[in-house]
Amino acid sequence: MSDNPAFQLSSENYEVLVNAVVDYAIYMLDLNGHVISWNVGAERIKGYSREEILGQHFACFFTEEDRLGGKPDDALNIAKNGGRFQDEGWRLRKDGTRFWALTVLEAIYDKQGTLIGLAKITRDITERHEAQQRLTEAREQLLQSQKLEALGQLTGGLAHDFNNLLTIIRGAADLGSRQTADENLLRQFEAIRNAADHGGSITRQLLAFARREPLRTQIIDPSETLRSTLQLLKQSLRSDLQLTSDIPSDLPSIEVDPSQLELSLLNLAVNARDAIAGAGTIHLSAVSCELQEEFDGLRGRFVAIGLSDSGCGISPEVAQRVFEPFFTTKQFGQGTGLGLSQVYGFAKQSGGGVRLQSEPGRGTTVTLYLPARTQYGGENTARPAAKHVLLVEDDVNLAQVCKDMLEMMGFQVTLAHNATAAMQSLNQLTHVDLLFSDIRMPGGTNGLELANRIRQRLPELPVLLTTGFSEAQRREALIYPLLNKPYTYESLSRALQELL
Repeated sequence: MSDNPAFQLSSENYEVLVNAVVDYAIYMLDLNGHVISWNVGAERIKGYSREEILGQHFACFFTEEDRLGGKPDDALNIAKNGGRFQDEGWRLRKDGTRFWALTVLEAIYDKQGTLIGLAKITRDITERHEAQQRLTEAREQLLQSQKLEALGQLTGGLAHDFNNLLTIIRGAADLGSRQTADENLLRQFEAIRNAADHGGSITRQLLAFARREPLRTQIIDPSETLRSTLQLLKQSLRSDLQLTSDIPSDLPSIEVDPSQLELSLLNLAVNARDAIAGAGTIHLSAVSCELQEEFDGLRGRFVAIGLSDSGCGISPEVAQRVFEPFFTTKQFGQGTGLGLSQVYGFAKQSGGGVRLQSEPGRGTTVTLYLPARTQYGGENTARPAAKHVLLVEDDVNLAQVCKDMLEMMGFQVTLAHNATAAMQSLNQLTHVDLLFSDIRMPGGTNGLELANRIRQRLPELPVLLTTGFSEAQRREALIYPLLNKPYTYESLSRALQELL
Protein backbone atom coordinates (compact mmCIF):
# COMPACT_ATOMS: atom_id res chain seq x y z
CA MET A 1 0.00 0.00 0.00
CA SER A 2 1.26 3.52 -0.74
CA ASP A 3 2.74 5.72 2.05
CA ASN A 4 0.79 8.69 0.71
CA PRO A 5 -1.77 9.68 3.44
CA ALA A 6 -4.16 11.07 0.85
CA PHE A 7 -4.10 7.75 -0.97
CA GLN A 8 -4.66 5.86 2.28
CA LEU A 9 -7.60 8.08 3.16
CA SER A 10 -9.04 7.66 -0.33
CA SER A 11 -8.71 3.87 -0.17
CA GLU A 12 -10.34 3.74 3.26
CA ASN A 13 -13.21 5.98 2.09
CA TYR A 14 -13.65 3.84 -1.00
CA GLU A 15 -13.86 0.67 1.06
CA VAL A 16 -16.38 2.29 3.42
CA LEU A 17 -18.41 3.49 0.45
CA VAL A 18 -18.47 0.07 -1.24
CA ASN A 19 -19.44 -1.70 1.99
CA ALA A 20 -22.26 0.79 2.55
CA VAL A 21 -23.94 -0.32 -0.69
CA VAL A 22 -26.42 -3.06 0.23
CA ASP A 23 -28.55 -3.20 -2.95
CA TYR A 24 -25.66 -4.23 -5.19
CA ALA A 25 -23.13 -7.02 -4.90
CA ILE A 26 -19.75 -5.38 -5.56
CA TYR A 27 -16.61 -7.50 -5.48
CA MET A 28 -13.25 -7.99 -7.21
CA LEU A 29 -11.93 -10.99 -9.15
CA ASP A 30 -8.38 -11.86 -9.96
CA LEU A 31 -7.46 -12.59 -13.54
CA ASN A 32 -8.41 -16.25 -13.13
CA GLY A 33 -11.88 -15.45 -11.79
CA HIS A 34 -11.35 -15.97 -8.05
CA VAL A 35 -13.04 -13.65 -5.56
CA ILE A 36 -10.60 -11.31 -3.78
CA SER A 37 -13.01 -8.79 -2.21
CA TRP A 38 -16.62 -8.89 -0.98
CA ASN A 39 -19.01 -6.16 0.12
CA VAL A 40 -22.05 -6.25 2.41
CA GLY A 41 -24.42 -6.09 -0.55
CA ALA A 42 -22.84 -9.22 -2.02
CA GLU A 43 -23.29 -11.02 1.29
CA ARG A 44 -26.96 -9.97 1.44
CA ILE A 45 -27.79 -10.88 -2.17
CA LYS A 46 -25.77 -14.07 -2.58
CA GLY A 47 -25.79 -15.36 1.01
CA TYR A 48 -22.03 -16.00 1.38
CA SER A 49 -20.01 -14.38 4.17
CA ARG A 50 -16.68 -12.79 3.29
CA GLU A 51 -14.75 -15.63 4.90
CA GLU A 52 -16.69 -18.29 2.97
CA ILE A 53 -16.32 -16.83 -0.49
CA LEU A 54 -12.83 -15.27 -0.67
CA GLY A 55 -10.64 -17.42 -2.91
CA GLN A 56 -13.60 -19.22 -4.49
CA HIS A 57 -14.14 -19.11 -8.25
CA PHE A 58 -17.05 -16.92 -9.32
CA ALA A 59 -18.43 -19.81 -11.43
CA CYS A 60 -20.20 -20.97 -8.24
CA PHE A 61 -22.72 -18.15 -8.80
CA PHE A 62 -23.82 -19.54 -12.18
CA THR A 63 -26.47 -22.20 -12.78
CA GLU A 64 -25.38 -25.69 -13.70
CA GLU A 65 -26.54 -25.30 -17.30
CA ASP A 66 -24.53 -22.07 -17.65
CA ARG A 67 -21.43 -23.71 -16.18
CA LEU A 68 -21.76 -26.67 -18.55
CA GLY A 69 -22.15 -24.19 -21.41
CA GLY A 70 -18.90 -22.42 -20.46
CA LYS A 71 -20.53 -19.09 -19.64
CA PRO A 72 -18.20 -18.12 -16.71
CA ASP A 73 -15.10 -18.54 -18.88
CA ASP A 74 -16.75 -16.69 -21.77
CA ALA A 75 -17.58 -13.78 -19.46
CA LEU A 76 -13.98 -13.59 -18.21
CA ASN A 77 -12.51 -13.68 -21.70
CA ILE A 78 -14.90 -11.06 -23.06
CA ALA A 79 -14.20 -8.70 -20.14
CA LYS A 80 -10.40 -9.18 -20.32
CA ASN A 81 -10.27 -8.76 -24.10
CA GLY A 82 -12.98 -6.16 -24.59
CA GLY A 83 -12.93 -4.39 -21.21
CA ARG A 84 -16.56 -5.16 -20.27
CA PHE A 85 -19.13 -7.95 -20.13
CA GLN A 86 -22.82 -7.30 -19.34
CA ASP A 87 -25.51 -9.91 -18.93
CA GLU A 88 -28.97 -10.71 -17.55
CA GLY A 89 -29.88 -14.19 -16.39
CA TRP A 90 -30.40 -16.64 -13.57
CA ARG A 91 -27.78 -16.75 -10.79
CA LEU A 92 -27.51 -18.91 -7.69
CA ARG A 93 -27.47 -18.01 -4.01
CA LYS A 94 -25.60 -20.01 -1.40
CA ASP A 95 -28.77 -21.97 -0.53
CA GLY A 96 -29.26 -22.98 -4.18
CA THR A 97 -32.21 -20.69 -4.91
CA ARG A 98 -32.21 -18.73 -8.13
CA PHE A 99 -32.60 -15.02 -8.71
CA TRP A 100 -32.66 -12.97 -11.89
CA ALA A 101 -29.55 -10.82 -12.02
CA LEU A 102 -28.25 -7.86 -13.98
CA THR A 103 -24.45 -8.21 -13.99
CA VAL A 104 -21.53 -6.13 -15.21
CA LEU A 105 -17.91 -7.36 -15.31
CA GLU A 106 -15.37 -4.54 -15.82
CA ALA A 107 -11.67 -4.87 -16.50
CA ILE A 108 -9.41 -2.95 -14.01
CA TYR A 109 -6.04 -1.53 -15.13
CA ASP A 110 -3.15 0.07 -13.19
CA LYS A 111 -1.54 3.39 -14.13
CA GLN A 112 0.66 1.66 -16.64
CA GLY A 113 -2.36 0.15 -18.40
CA THR A 114 -1.72 -3.34 -17.18
CA LEU A 115 -4.77 -5.50 -16.49
CA ILE A 116 -4.71 -6.31 -12.77
CA GLY A 117 -8.23 -7.70 -12.10
CA LEU A 118 -11.90 -7.39 -12.73
CA ALA A 119 -14.70 -5.60 -10.87
CA LYS A 120 -18.03 -7.45 -10.66
CA ILE A 121 -21.33 -5.68 -9.95
CA THR A 122 -24.53 -7.71 -9.56
CA ARG A 123 -28.07 -6.47 -8.95
CA ASP A 124 -31.04 -8.65 -8.02
CA ILE A 125 -33.84 -7.64 -10.42
CA THR A 126 -36.10 -10.66 -9.91
CA GLU A 127 -39.17 -8.52 -9.14
CA ARG A 128 -38.64 -6.42 -12.25
CA HIS A 129 -38.12 -9.55 -14.33
CA GLU A 130 -41.34 -11.14 -13.01
CA ALA A 131 -43.25 -7.91 -13.62
CA GLN A 132 -41.91 -7.86 -17.18
CA GLN A 133 -42.96 -11.47 -17.63
CA ARG A 134 -46.46 -10.64 -16.42
CA LEU A 135 -46.60 -7.68 -18.80
CA THR A 136 -45.38 -9.87 -21.66
CA GLU A 137 -47.97 -12.51 -20.81
CA ALA A 138 -50.72 -9.88 -20.71
CA ARG A 139 -49.61 -8.57 -24.10
CA GLU A 140 -49.58 -12.09 -25.52
CA GLN A 141 -53.06 -12.73 -24.14
CA LEU A 142 -54.27 -9.48 -25.69
CA LEU A 143 -52.69 -10.43 -29.01
CA GLN A 144 -54.25 -13.88 -28.80
CA SER A 145 -57.62 -12.35 -28.01
CA GLN A 146 -57.30 -10.06 -31.03
CA LYS A 147 -56.36 -13.03 -33.20
CA LEU A 148 -59.34 -14.99 -31.97
CA GLU A 149 -61.63 -12.04 -32.61
CA ALA A 150 -60.29 -11.76 -36.16
CA LEU A 151 -60.72 -15.51 -36.58
CA GLY A 152 -64.26 -15.24 -35.26
CA GLN A 153 -65.13 -12.55 -37.79
CA LEU A 154 -63.65 -14.62 -40.60
CA THR A 155 -65.18 -17.97 -39.65
CA GLY A 156 -68.52 -16.39 -38.78
CA GLY A 157 -68.88 -15.11 -42.33
CA LEU A 158 -67.75 -18.36 -43.91
CA ALA A 159 -69.77 -20.60 -41.60
CA HIS A 160 -73.13 -19.61 -43.07
CA ASP A 161 -72.30 -20.74 -46.61
CA PHE A 162 -70.26 -23.73 -45.43
CA ASN A 163 -73.04 -24.97 -43.16
CA ASN A 164 -75.57 -24.54 -45.97
CA LEU A 165 -73.44 -26.89 -48.09
CA LEU A 166 -73.12 -29.39 -45.27
CA THR A 167 -76.87 -29.30 -44.62
CA ILE A 168 -77.55 -30.01 -48.30
CA ILE A 169 -75.12 -32.95 -48.25
CA ARG A 170 -76.42 -34.34 -44.96
CA GLY A 171 -80.08 -33.84 -45.87
CA ALA A 172 -79.72 -35.45 -49.29
CA ALA A 173 -77.97 -38.44 -47.71
CA ASP A 174 -80.77 -38.74 -45.12
CA LEU A 175 -83.41 -38.66 -47.86
CA GLY A 176 -81.58 -41.16 -50.02
CA SER A 177 -81.07 -43.65 -47.21
CA ARG A 178 -84.82 -43.61 -46.50
CA GLN A 179 -85.68 -44.47 -50.10
CA THR A 180 -83.51 -47.54 -50.65
CA ALA A 181 -82.88 -50.94 -49.10
CA ASP A 182 -79.68 -51.56 -51.08
CA GLU A 183 -76.94 -52.27 -48.52
CA ASN A 184 -74.17 -50.86 -50.73
CA LEU A 185 -76.06 -47.60 -51.18
CA LEU A 186 -76.87 -47.44 -47.47
CA ARG A 187 -73.15 -47.78 -46.63
CA GLN A 188 -72.33 -44.98 -49.06
CA PHE A 189 -75.05 -42.74 -47.63
CA GLU A 190 -73.72 -43.44 -44.13
CA ALA A 191 -70.20 -42.44 -45.23
CA ILE A 192 -71.59 -39.19 -46.66
CA ARG A 193 -73.46 -38.46 -43.43
CA ASN A 194 -70.36 -39.12 -41.34
CA ALA A 195 -68.27 -36.81 -43.52
CA ALA A 196 -70.90 -34.04 -43.30
CA ASP A 197 -71.17 -34.47 -39.52
CA HIS A 198 -67.38 -34.25 -39.22
CA GLY A 199 -67.40 -31.05 -41.29
CA GLY A 200 -70.11 -29.64 -39.05
CA SER A 201 -68.13 -30.47 -35.92
CA ILE A 202 -65.11 -28.63 -37.33
CA THR A 203 -67.24 -25.55 -37.93
CA ARG A 204 -68.70 -25.72 -34.42
CA GLN A 205 -65.24 -26.03 -32.89
CA LEU A 206 -64.00 -22.97 -34.77
CA LEU A 207 -67.02 -20.95 -33.69
CA ALA A 208 -66.79 -22.14 -30.10
CA PHE A 209 -63.12 -21.24 -29.76
CA ALA A 210 -63.31 -17.95 -31.64
CA ARG A 211 -66.65 -16.59 -30.45
CA ARG A 212 -67.10 -18.14 -26.99
CA GLU A 213 -70.82 -18.02 -27.47
CA PRO A 214 -73.42 -18.58 -24.77
CA LEU A 215 -74.87 -22.09 -24.69
CA ARG A 216 -76.95 -22.93 -27.75
CA THR A 217 -78.68 -26.08 -26.62
CA GLN A 218 -80.27 -28.74 -28.76
CA ILE A 219 -81.50 -32.25 -28.14
CA ILE A 220 -78.78 -34.74 -29.07
CA ASP A 221 -78.10 -38.44 -28.92
CA PRO A 222 -75.11 -38.61 -26.53
CA SER A 223 -73.99 -41.98 -27.90
CA GLU A 224 -73.63 -40.55 -31.41
CA THR A 225 -71.98 -37.34 -30.20
CA LEU A 226 -69.45 -39.12 -27.97
CA ARG A 227 -68.44 -41.53 -30.72
CA SER A 228 -67.91 -38.66 -33.16
CA THR A 229 -65.86 -36.81 -30.52
CA LEU A 230 -63.42 -39.72 -30.10
CA GLN A 231 -61.53 -38.72 -33.25
CA LEU A 232 -61.11 -35.16 -31.95
CA LEU A 233 -59.76 -36.50 -28.65
CA LYS A 234 -57.31 -38.84 -30.41
CA GLN A 235 -55.83 -35.91 -32.31
CA SER A 236 -55.03 -34.13 -29.02
CA LEU A 237 -53.11 -37.08 -27.50
CA ARG A 238 -49.55 -38.32 -27.84
CA SER A 239 -48.81 -41.47 -29.82
CA ASP A 240 -47.82 -43.37 -26.65
CA LEU A 241 -51.29 -42.90 -25.12
CA GLN A 242 -54.14 -45.32 -25.80
CA LEU A 243 -57.70 -43.99 -25.94
CA THR A 244 -60.38 -46.56 -25.10
CA SER A 245 -64.14 -46.15 -24.80
CA ASP A 246 -67.29 -47.79 -23.50
CA ILE A 247 -70.29 -45.98 -24.99
CA PRO A 248 -73.63 -47.87 -25.04
CA SER A 249 -76.09 -47.20 -27.85
CA ASP A 250 -79.21 -46.87 -25.70
CA LEU A 251 -78.38 -43.72 -23.76
CA PRO A 252 -81.30 -41.30 -23.32
CA SER A 253 -81.26 -37.98 -25.17
CA ILE A 254 -79.81 -34.90 -23.49
CA GLU A 255 -80.31 -31.21 -24.22
CA VAL A 256 -76.92 -29.47 -24.29
CA ASP A 257 -74.70 -27.30 -26.45
CA PRO A 258 -72.84 -29.95 -28.54
CA SER A 259 -69.80 -27.73 -29.21
CA GLN A 260 -69.40 -26.97 -25.50
CA LEU A 261 -69.70 -30.68 -24.66
CA GLU A 262 -66.94 -31.42 -27.17
CA LEU A 263 -64.81 -28.59 -25.75
CA SER A 264 -65.32 -29.93 -22.20
CA LEU A 265 -64.21 -33.42 -23.22
CA LEU A 266 -61.23 -31.96 -25.08
CA ASN A 267 -60.19 -30.00 -21.98
CA LEU A 268 -60.48 -33.15 -19.87
CA ALA A 269 -58.46 -35.16 -22.40
CA VAL A 270 -55.67 -32.55 -22.50
CA ASN A 271 -55.50 -32.50 -18.69
CA ALA A 272 -55.39 -36.30 -18.64
CA ARG A 273 -52.64 -36.32 -21.27
CA ASP A 274 -50.50 -33.91 -19.27
CA ALA A 275 -50.97 -36.00 -16.11
CA ILE A 276 -49.40 -39.08 -17.74
CA ALA A 277 -45.60 -38.92 -17.88
CA GLY A 278 -45.04 -41.82 -20.30
CA ALA A 279 -47.21 -44.44 -21.93
CA GLY A 280 -50.68 -44.76 -20.48
CA THR A 281 -54.40 -45.10 -21.03
CA ILE A 282 -57.31 -42.67 -21.20
CA HIS A 283 -60.82 -44.12 -21.06
CA LEU A 284 -64.08 -42.44 -22.11
CA SER A 285 -67.28 -43.98 -20.77
CA ALA A 286 -70.97 -43.15 -20.49
CA VAL A 287 -73.87 -44.61 -18.54
CA SER A 288 -77.45 -43.72 -17.65
CA CYS A 289 -78.04 -43.36 -13.90
CA GLU A 290 -80.57 -42.20 -11.32
CA LEU A 291 -79.47 -39.67 -8.70
CA GLN A 292 -81.29 -39.02 -5.43
CA GLU A 293 -79.40 -35.94 -4.24
CA GLU A 294 -76.40 -38.01 -3.15
CA PHE A 295 -74.21 -35.76 -5.28
CA ASP A 296 -74.48 -31.98 -5.54
CA GLY A 297 -78.22 -32.05 -4.82
CA LEU A 298 -78.96 -33.61 -8.22
CA ARG A 299 -82.15 -35.66 -8.52
CA GLY A 300 -83.54 -37.58 -11.46
CA ARG A 301 -82.18 -39.41 -14.48
CA PHE A 302 -78.78 -38.36 -15.79
CA VAL A 303 -76.24 -39.39 -18.40
CA ALA A 304 -72.88 -39.75 -16.64
CA ILE A 305 -69.94 -39.16 -19.01
CA GLY A 306 -66.63 -40.08 -17.43
CA LEU A 307 -63.03 -39.64 -18.56
CA SER A 308 -60.39 -41.60 -16.63
CA ASP A 309 -56.61 -41.56 -16.90
CA SER A 310 -53.74 -43.67 -15.59
CA GLY A 311 -51.75 -40.58 -14.60
CA CYS A 312 -50.12 -39.31 -11.43
CA GLY A 313 -53.35 -38.45 -9.64
CA ILE A 314 -54.22 -35.38 -7.57
CA SER A 315 -53.82 -34.72 -3.88
CA PRO A 316 -56.98 -33.94 -1.83
CA GLU A 317 -55.77 -30.37 -1.26
CA VAL A 318 -55.38 -29.70 -4.99
CA ALA A 319 -58.62 -31.57 -5.85
CA GLN A 320 -60.58 -29.03 -3.83
CA ARG A 321 -59.38 -26.19 -6.07
CA VAL A 322 -59.12 -27.64 -9.58
CA PHE A 323 -62.40 -26.10 -10.77
CA GLU A 324 -61.43 -22.59 -9.65
CA PRO A 325 -60.77 -20.17 -12.53
CA PHE A 326 -57.04 -19.62 -13.24
CA PHE A 327 -55.94 -22.31 -10.76
CA THR A 328 -53.33 -24.59 -12.35
CA THR A 329 -50.58 -26.92 -11.22
CA LYS A 330 -48.81 -26.74 -14.58
CA GLN A 331 -45.57 -24.88 -15.14
CA PHE A 332 -45.56 -21.28 -16.32
CA GLY A 333 -46.76 -20.99 -19.91
CA GLN A 334 -48.20 -24.53 -20.07
CA GLY A 335 -51.77 -23.83 -19.00
CA THR A 336 -54.29 -21.06 -18.41
CA GLY A 337 -56.13 -22.63 -15.50
CA LEU A 338 -59.43 -22.22 -17.37
CA GLY A 339 -59.95 -25.73 -18.80
CA LEU A 340 -61.62 -27.36 -15.80
CA SER A 341 -63.37 -24.10 -14.99
CA GLN A 342 -65.03 -24.29 -18.42
CA VAL A 343 -66.05 -27.91 -17.73
CA TYR A 344 -67.61 -26.96 -14.40
CA GLY A 345 -69.45 -23.97 -15.86
CA PHE A 346 -70.78 -26.01 -18.79
CA ALA A 347 -72.09 -28.78 -16.51
CA LYS A 348 -73.78 -26.34 -14.13
CA GLN A 349 -75.26 -24.25 -16.94
CA SER A 350 -76.65 -27.44 -18.49
CA GLY A 351 -78.48 -28.31 -15.26
CA GLY A 352 -76.03 -30.96 -14.12
CA GLY A 353 -72.77 -31.21 -12.26
CA VAL A 354 -69.22 -32.53 -12.37
CA ARG A 355 -67.36 -34.82 -9.96
CA LEU A 356 -63.62 -35.44 -9.65
CA GLN A 357 -62.28 -38.64 -8.07
CA SER A 358 -58.53 -39.11 -7.72
CA GLU A 359 -55.78 -40.64 -5.62
CA PRO A 360 -52.09 -39.72 -5.88
CA GLY A 361 -50.36 -42.35 -8.01
CA ARG A 362 -53.63 -44.02 -9.07
CA GLY A 363 -55.03 -41.72 -11.74
CA THR A 364 -58.04 -39.44 -11.99
CA THR A 365 -61.65 -39.73 -13.16
CA VAL A 366 -63.78 -36.68 -13.99
CA THR A 367 -67.49 -37.36 -14.51
CA LEU A 368 -70.00 -35.03 -16.14
CA TYR A 369 -73.63 -35.52 -15.07
CA LEU A 370 -76.04 -34.15 -17.69
CA PRO A 371 -79.85 -34.33 -17.30
CA ALA A 372 -81.57 -36.93 -19.47
CA ARG A 373 -84.67 -36.03 -21.46
CA THR A 374 -87.60 -38.43 -21.18
CA GLN A 375 -90.29 -36.48 -23.05
CA TYR A 376 -89.53 -38.06 -26.38
CA GLY A 377 -90.10 -41.77 -26.36
CA GLY A 378 -90.34 -44.04 -29.36
CA GLU A 379 -89.51 -42.99 -32.88
CA ASN A 380 -88.43 -39.37 -33.19
CA THR A 381 -89.48 -39.10 -36.83
CA ALA A 382 -93.21 -39.71 -36.49
CA ARG A 383 -95.29 -38.10 -39.19
CA PRO A 384 -97.46 -35.18 -38.04
CA ALA A 385 -100.73 -35.12 -39.91
CA ALA A 386 -101.81 -32.23 -42.13
CA LYS A 387 -99.39 -29.62 -40.76
CA HIS A 388 -98.49 -26.77 -43.10
CA VAL A 389 -94.97 -25.26 -42.94
CA LEU A 390 -93.91 -21.97 -44.50
CA LEU A 391 -90.26 -22.62 -45.40
CA VAL A 392 -88.04 -19.58 -46.07
CA GLU A 393 -84.53 -20.34 -47.38
CA ASP A 394 -82.50 -18.29 -49.87
CA ASP A 395 -80.18 -21.12 -50.93
CA VAL A 396 -82.07 -22.85 -53.77
CA ASN A 397 -80.41 -26.25 -53.35
CA LEU A 398 -80.78 -26.30 -49.58
CA ALA A 399 -84.39 -25.14 -49.87
CA GLN A 400 -85.21 -28.10 -52.12
CA VAL A 401 -83.50 -30.63 -49.83
CA CYS A 402 -85.24 -29.20 -46.76
CA LYS A 403 -88.61 -29.20 -48.57
CA ASP A 404 -88.13 -32.85 -49.47
CA MET A 405 -87.29 -33.72 -45.86
CA LEU A 406 -90.35 -31.91 -44.54
CA GLU A 407 -92.61 -33.62 -47.05
CA MET A 408 -91.14 -37.00 -46.16
CA MET A 409 -92.03 -36.23 -42.53
CA GLY A 410 -95.64 -35.66 -43.64
CA PHE A 411 -95.77 -31.86 -43.77
CA GLN A 412 -97.30 -29.71 -46.46
CA VAL A 413 -94.71 -27.13 -47.51
CA THR A 414 -94.88 -23.69 -49.07
CA LEU A 415 -91.44 -22.50 -50.14
CA ALA A 416 -90.18 -18.89 -50.29
CA HIS A 417 -86.64 -17.70 -51.01
CA ASN A 418 -86.79 -14.33 -49.22
CA ALA A 419 -88.88 -12.35 -46.75
CA THR A 420 -90.89 -10.53 -49.42
CA ALA A 421 -91.92 -13.78 -51.08
CA ALA A 422 -92.74 -15.25 -47.66
CA MET A 423 -95.13 -12.38 -46.82
CA GLN A 424 -96.79 -12.72 -50.24
CA SER A 425 -97.26 -16.47 -49.67
CA LEU A 426 -98.67 -15.82 -46.22
CA ASN A 427 -101.27 -13.49 -47.70
CA GLN A 428 -102.36 -16.23 -50.10
CA LEU A 429 -102.44 -19.13 -47.65
CA THR A 430 -105.63 -19.96 -45.78
CA HIS A 431 -103.74 -21.69 -42.99
CA VAL A 432 -100.14 -22.16 -41.81
CA ASP A 433 -98.98 -24.15 -38.76
CA LEU A 434 -95.30 -23.15 -38.51
CA LEU A 435 -92.69 -20.79 -39.93
CA PHE A 436 -89.24 -22.33 -40.56
CA SER A 437 -86.79 -19.66 -41.74
CA ASP A 438 -83.08 -19.07 -42.16
CA ILE A 439 -81.90 -16.00 -40.21
CA ARG A 440 -79.43 -14.63 -42.71
CA MET A 441 -81.08 -13.75 -46.02
CA PRO A 442 -80.62 -11.19 -48.80
CA GLY A 443 -83.15 -8.47 -49.54
CA GLY A 444 -82.87 -6.27 -46.44
CA THR A 445 -85.12 -8.32 -44.13
CA ASN A 446 -83.59 -11.22 -42.20
CA GLY A 447 -85.35 -14.22 -40.73
CA LEU A 448 -85.64 -12.74 -37.26
CA GLU A 449 -87.30 -9.57 -38.61
CA LEU A 450 -89.59 -11.70 -40.77
CA ALA A 451 -90.63 -13.76 -37.74
CA ASN A 452 -91.41 -10.60 -35.78
CA ARG A 453 -93.56 -9.23 -38.62
CA ILE A 454 -95.50 -12.49 -38.98
CA ARG A 455 -95.96 -12.77 -35.23
CA GLN A 456 -97.66 -9.36 -35.23
CA ARG A 457 -100.33 -10.89 -37.48
CA LEU A 458 -100.31 -14.41 -36.01
CA PRO A 459 -99.15 -14.12 -32.38
CA GLU A 460 -99.52 -17.84 -31.65
CA LEU A 461 -97.73 -19.11 -34.76
CA PRO A 462 -94.82 -21.44 -33.85
CA VAL A 463 -91.51 -20.21 -35.28
CA LEU A 464 -88.30 -22.17 -35.82
CA LEU A 465 -85.19 -20.31 -37.01
CA THR A 466 -81.96 -21.76 -38.35
CA THR A 467 -78.50 -20.36 -38.96
CA GLY A 468 -74.91 -21.34 -39.56
CA PHE A 469 -73.68 -17.83 -38.77
CA SER A 470 -72.71 -17.36 -35.13
CA GLU A 471 -72.86 -13.54 -35.07
CA ALA A 472 -76.61 -13.63 -35.64
CA GLN A 473 -76.95 -15.72 -32.50
CA ARG A 474 -74.87 -13.35 -30.42
CA ARG A 475 -76.33 -10.12 -31.73
CA GLU A 476 -79.91 -10.78 -30.68
CA ALA A 477 -81.39 -12.40 -27.59
CA LEU A 478 -83.54 -14.67 -29.71
CA ILE A 479 -87.00 -15.41 -28.37
CA TYR A 480 -87.50 -18.17 -30.95
CA PRO A 481 -86.12 -21.72 -30.94
CA LEU A 482 -82.95 -22.03 -32.99
CA LEU A 483 -81.77 -25.02 -35.05
CA ASN A 484 -78.06 -24.81 -35.86
CA LYS A 485 -76.78 -25.68 -39.31
CA PRO A 486 -75.83 -28.19 -40.49
CA TYR A 487 -78.99 -29.92 -39.26
CA THR A 488 -80.06 -33.49 -39.96
CA TYR A 489 -83.37 -35.14 -40.76
CA GLU A 490 -83.58 -36.33 -37.15
CA SER A 491 -82.66 -33.02 -35.51
CA LEU A 492 -85.12 -31.12 -37.71
CA SER A 493 -87.87 -33.62 -36.90
CA ARG A 494 -87.21 -33.39 -33.16
CA ALA A 495 -87.27 -29.58 -33.25
CA LEU A 496 -90.59 -29.56 -35.12
CA GLN A 497 -92.12 -32.10 -32.72
CA GLU A 498 -91.18 -29.93 -29.77
CA LEU A 499 -92.92 -26.93 -31.33
CA LEU A 500 -96.02 -28.75 -32.60
